[in-house]
Amino acid sequence: MNLTLATQNQFNSVMCDFYQNENNEVFMTINQIAQALEYASKKGVENLVANNEYLRDEEFSIIAKVSTGTHGKGGTQETRIFTEDGIYEVTMLSKQPKAKVFRAFVRKTLKTLRKGEMILAQPKKVDTKLEVQRMRAEAMLNNSRTRQAKLILDMQKNKILSPVAVELLQVNVLEVLSDQTIDYRPEVKKTYTASDIGSELGISPQKVGSIANKHNLKTDEYGYFALDKSPYSSKQVESFRYYEKGRQKIQEIVQGKLVN
Repeated sequence: MNLTLATQNQFNSVMCDFYQNENNEVFMTINQIAQALEYASKKGVENLVANNEYLRDEEFSIIAKVSTGTHGKGGTQETRIFTEDGIYEVTMLSKQPKAKVFRAFVRKTLKTLRKGEMILAQPKKVDTKLEVQRMRAEAMLNNSRTRQAKLILDMQKNKILSPVAVELLQVNVLEVLSDQTIDYRPEVKKTYTASDIGSELGISPQKVGSIANKHNLKTDEYGYFALDKSPYSSKQVESFRYYEKGRQKIQEIVQGKLVN
């Protein structure tokens, strides 16, 4: 099926696309309806259809079987597209908090469109195959970002991380999910790694860590725990960053100035 993009309108964070066919019937894709209603995935709308069989009628939705590959290669995938009546039915059946507001938004958008008060989108024919490919690409990107964010948050588990390190992880999560750089960073004092201190004092990083453990220096007073890339693998490992006070204390111990 070939669809023409009639107009676009913003609903919260979702840019909603309204398509028309040759008979000027309006359609929205299941993915966009699910996003607008803030379901975790299109499965939320699919469940409504499964529990309300009449939504499968052509009056409310249609299924288009399209290729999932490129240049005619690959398999096929069925995609549900809702008519105007279908959109209203879904929002009536949905228990999502935004359902009523979204229904009013759709009515207002289409009323404005039909009165000629809304700027039409540039005529653009949208093949259902290309639309599905776009939706799949967006879903894959969102899933990838979600997995990255989960991995970062999982680093907090079973780790003795300082509040500063945890806050940095949370900022990283926001950057991954929003795909934007966040200028804010928690204020952190200058720190030294065990390698930095070891090089300065002529001892190994392991020796620095041993001294710190023996003298109970791995506390908030002398530094904080953070996550660094392991030199032996791609994994993140826990390490202690020393403040200037911690560096000086280890230096005093090594040079014999502190008896303990």
